[in-house]
Amino acid sequence: MRFLLHNIFLISILLLLSLHVSAQPSTVERPRLVVGIMVDGLQQKHIDLLWNYFDPNGFKKIIGQGANCRNVSYNIVSAGNASDIATVMTGSIPYYNGIVGNNYYNRTEDEIQSIIQDDDQIGIGTKQTLSAHNLLASTISDEIILANPGKSKSYAVALSPEEAIMLGGHTAKSVAWIDDVNYKWITTGYYTDGLSHWADEMNVNGVFQNYMSRTWGPIYNINTYLSKPNREDKKWGFFYDPTTKKGKHSLASILRTTPAANGLVTELGLKILENEHLGTESQPDILLLQFTVRTPFEKTTSLQSAEKEDIYLRLDKEIQTLLQKIDVKVGLDRTLIYMFGNQTQIHSPTELGENKIPAGYFNADRSLALLSTYLMAIYGQEKWISGYYGKNIFLNKVKIEEKKLNFTDFQKTVAEFMLDFEGIQSAIQSSQVLNLGGNSNSEMTRIRNSTNKNCVGDIIITLLPGWIEVDNKNNPVGESNSIVSYTPLYFFGWKIKPQTVSASYQTTDIAPTISRILDIPMPNACIGKPIIEINP
Repeated sequence: MRFLLHNIFLISILLLLSLHVSAQPSTVERPRLVVGIMVDGLQQKHIDLLWNYFDPNGFKKIIGQGANCRNVSYNIVSAGNASDIATVMTGSIPYYNGIVGNNYYNRTEDEIQSIIQDDDQIGIGTKQTLSAHNLLASTISDEIILANPGKSKSYAVALSPEEAIMLGGHTAKSVAWIDDVNYKWITTGYYTDGLSHWADEMNVNGVFQNYMSRTWGPIYNINTYLSKPNREDKKWGFFYDPTTKKGKHSLASILRTTPAANGLVTELGLKILENEHLGTESQPDILLLQFTVRTPFEKTTSLQSAEKEDIYLRLDKEIQTLLQKIDVKVGLDRTLIYMFGNQTQIHSPTELGENKIPAGYFNADRSLALLSTYLMAIYGQEKWISGYYGKNIFLNKVKIEEKKLNFTDFQKTVAEFMLDFEGIQSAIQSSQVLNLGGNSNSEMTRIRNSTNKNCVGDIIITLLPGWIEVDNKNNPVGESNSIVSYTPLYFFGWKIKPQTVSASYQTTDIAPTISRILDIPMPNACIGKPIIEINP
């Protein structure tokens, strides 16, 4: 009996000890701060060409002392920065996360809308009403907040609203982006803190305007640059005023494609870092920043102008400042930094054409006008096409049903006609795309990955290599049409070992890699896998 009581006593003690241990907070060591940096237009080839011109403590520090992943591709079709960033932040694809591009055709409203349009929100400093409500999945920043409710903080600072909101996800305390018409930071009421105090302070105390007054010329002697200026100035080499309008009829300025924009992002990012005390507690915070290496009026994404070189060299100094301040405030050894780019064409259609390589710009208006005429000749004088956007053709389903036409046959007629147009590679019925399986690396699978049932048209077209779609304002609707579209990816800080990672990965692998380092759940639609070489 005494033996039995003794055993029961021991078992009780062991149970209590196990419950006590399980109730303790996680002892897994992890970063106190995560800094995500997206650079619009970033290309590894550009970095390689300018390597000897960079400061040791900017790009060189991140790439040389961190992990350089040189074989990372987007497994989606290029449709704008919103879908590219959403793919990185959710570890998923538009098929699941809903972000098919910067814009989409709303069949119900019969109009092209921004993917972040939300009439239920209010704008702060702007009439735009925007939110992340069409982002159907959680992001890595959301998961940080969910894992540490009331303790972790998330902020995003970007050039444009699409980038700011996709970086900020659903749970950021505040996001901010540049108003390139009225020259100030603006945001949406969707986020808890609205416009952060520090962004508002920059608007009020003249700091924002101070950046606007800085004209842009070469940082070094113009004769030391690899290329000539795109717009040569005899006195300065080249010269730009950030307040210059994009075009005769445009209210927007060139601000977002000048070094002033990068300076503004750095300034606000560092103010948030310091005044919100990011990275000072054991629970991780996240700061997300977007920069650019675009230049005003550029006709090619290649490194073929002094302006392009200069904006890289100036961004290098912004990166240096950012790293120095993070090291002082938090410590680089306590900070995980990751940097990536969007999908960009290595060579523009213009550049390819000048070198006798087949290429071109596809504008859908002429094709759709001829398609409408063709359908009227066959089926009668009706409006058979409801709308079009981003390689998606939307048919008038109500009219087709009313006329008792076979919808599948109608789709086939449209698809066959579209194949006759210059620049078109294929025309596919949407049902064939949505139900597609098979090889995850095929072009057809990338098309399927890039569609979502809420936004997909009835016919989806693809373009030949070298071709890019543009809208009526000659803005690209997705900038890359490469079969495989790569992006630079770097991890730095924390316990990241200096290395070059040559294995093939996809951008959907970035979020689960960060989740593993932070010991938090992966985003809820994540399909990626952690990058095994990033193993601190």
